[in-house]
Amino acid sequence: MSNLSTVARAQLALARVCRVPGANRPAPSLFFYPGLTAKPWYERDSPQFASWVRKLEESTAAIAREYDHLRELGRPSDYQPEGSDHDAGLHKGGEWSWQSLIDRGQVQQEVWKQCPETASALQAVPGLCLGNMPFAFTFFSTLKPGCRITAHHSPCNLRVRVHLPLVVPEKGSCGIRVGNEVREWKTGEALIFDDSFEHEVWNNGSSDRVVLLFDLWHWELAKEEVSSIQAMFKEVESMRDARQRKSETP
Repeated sequence: MSNLSTVARAQLALARVCRVPGANRPAPSLFFYPGLTAKPWYERDSPQFASWVRKLEESTAAIAREYDHLRELGRPSDYQPEGSDHDAGLHKGGEWSWQSLIDRGQVQQEVWKQCPETASALQAVPGLCLGNMPFAFTFFSTLKPGCRITAHHSPCNLRVRVHLPLVVPEKGSCGIRVGNEVREWKTGEALIFDDSFEHEVWNNGSSDRVVLLFDLWHWELAKEEVSSIQAMFKEVESMRDARQRKSETP
């Protein structure tokens, strides 16, 4: 199946059954990879992120211009609850719009080519989630006034999530809670967090909140582990496709 040890595979399977939800601990909804550092929030100057965060933040204005261009083109949202980490019941109130550059690990070529500055900035970030990873996303996330994404956990703890704020409503009107700590977005200052902890977001302001959202592989995963995990996901996908073809056979 892959190079994951029998013990590691058993722990992943066991985590699907023995999950204990709570705001103060990681509780991914599908599986848990053992041994990875876990805390709700990470600081921008932490050693594992400091080498690239400032350069990314310097690209905020250019990235925001490319987002504006997509909007001017009238590109519709590609948010699909059934294909994302969020079922339809989590989204409340106003509109939540996505413009995806990476969807379930796969580069979305049309948007990628329309946003060369954004694509270049992302390619400079070490560990960007790509390839056979069904829980890897990168998109412009637009939270309209009155919108709320209620408390939930991510499917796994294999990733770290980053928000680069591009447009932020008036101070105090919108925020994100991860674990027990609430933070607000500030234009051009990245927020980095572990979304396997309980988290929720809201916009009670009078204008849109826009971030470039992207996922990184957890920095403690070795290259060999990432390759093995991707091989596991690839095999799971192949098995699913085979079952589907069989079910469609007369």
